[in-house]
Amino acid sequence: MTIGMRRTLRAAVLGTALLLALPASGLARIPPEDDGSTYTWPGATTLTVDVSPWGGGYVRSTPYLIDCPLACIRPVDRGRALTLTAYPTPGFTFESWTGACEGQPNPCILTSSASAVGVTAVFSGFYVPPPAPGPSLALSVSGNCPGCIATAIGTGFHPNSSITLHVELSSPITGNVDLPGFATTDTGGTWSYVGTIPCDFGGGPYVGDFIEDLVATDAEGASASGRLVAHCVADA
Repeated sequence: MTIGMRRTLRAAVLGTALLLALPASGLARIPPEDDGSTYTWPGATTLTVDVSPWGGGYVRSTPYLIDCPLACIRPVDRGRALTLTAYPTPGFTFESWTGACEGQPNPCILTSSASAVGVTAVFSGFYVPPPAPGPSLALSVSGNCPGCIATAIGTGFHPNSSITLHVELSSPITGNVDLPGFATTDTGGTWSYVGTIPCDFGGGPYVGDFIEDLVATDAEGASASGRLVAHCVADA
């Protein structure tokens, strides 16, 4: 072993020894990634938080030590004030606290001198899942027409389904049209179309705004709508 290697090893061992010799009060108390039930120091209060029923909501603290049901057990200095806030999940409402916060409103302000305290947030209700996202239709035009590029992208439709496009042209006014079998969705329920707007309405060149409202409907009845706006110029 060279002299340099011996010095490096000695410094590493000394640094570790100094770290172990420091009192717990001098260490940065960063919450561990587990629930903290095995992490404490002399004189600390072990705070245990629970939610009832499981899935009815969650509790977070300020300062950010508790995030239950992910992190429900934390040691804190005795006498330190913590604010516990209960958040219900969709379909549930907060009812009350039991344990050390009993009788307090939400949020609860907790200051304890005991070695261990427990708090439970009680919720009531039934879980209501968020609605599934429906189909959508995105329409865009690049440049002036003729020669412009019109793009339609449909998402959220049924997979492998035929798309019927209902077109209502309001400028210029030329009536409505249905286009069955306009497109077919892929396995993810998405379809797209890229085309041009010719600006030859009424048997001749058209100059002015081009506005049409589109409704795309798949074979199972799911639909989405959108408006396409373009501008036809004389010398595009």
